[in-house]
Amino acid sequence: MNRYVAIIAITFSVLLCLREASAAQDLTIYTEPLVPVHFEQDGHIVGIATDIVKEIVRRAGYTAHFEIYPWNRAYYLVQKNPESFIYTLNRTRKREHLFKWIGPILHKKTYLYKLRGRNDIQLKNFEDAKKYTTAVILGHSLTLQLKDLGFQEGNQIIITSNKTIQTKVFLEKRCDLITGNEYTIYMAMQAAGLTMEAVEPALLLGSSNYYLGTNLHTSDAVIIQLQKASQSLLGSQFTKDVIRKYMKH
Repeated sequence: MNRYVAIIAITFSVLLCLREASAAQDLTIYTEPLVPVHFEQDGHIVGIATDIVKEIVRRAGYTAHFEIYPWNRAYYLVQKNPESFIYTLNRTRKREHLFKWIGPILHKKTYLYKLRGRNDIQLKNFEDAKKYTTAVILGHSLTLQLKDLGFQEGNQIIITSNKTIQTKVFLEKRCDLITGNEYTIYMAMQAAGLTMEAVEPALLLGSSNYYLGTNLHTSDAVIIQLQKASQSLLGSQFTKDVIRKYMKH
């Protein structure tokens, strides 16, 4: 009888370990609505960066479930919950110690855009941009950067909650400039029934990368596997195909 009890106990322990191991493989990953980089469509979270992150997770041998929230909420959750992740994250000096980093996962160029034909707007630097009003998004790193540079809310920047509202404010001419990169501005114009002919870059703000960030308590072993997978994807044909898929006319 004791022998059977021991066998049952061992079997139960093995199953429990397997279940815990399986659960450990399932990563929680947060993001925000930002077409075409990450957004919800037909009940699924998709987008350029989403497809890349899913492939990173797959190549690393893990599974994951994705959750989408307004940026500030996603940013709060990843710092609160161990073993959780967030994308796409700009890697800044202020954020460096708040996360562990995987990537870069996607390259981008960020601009201040103006409506085509606004020849009165001529920018050479940030000081020139202070003469105008720019629509930005709450919690984004560029918004924080502009604030640090002395841009005043309500006068030089209008803070909006997401890309849709930001674009609406810009196209209704309630501001002069809008922040964006080659992915987000393209889709913002398309969603408004316009083409890229409607806007033009007014000032290059920077050429940088998007990252996948993770809570500081995430296992280094998990990060190492994800980083290896990320390095295999950057600049690969897979990434080029994903960009083409979402940026097609």
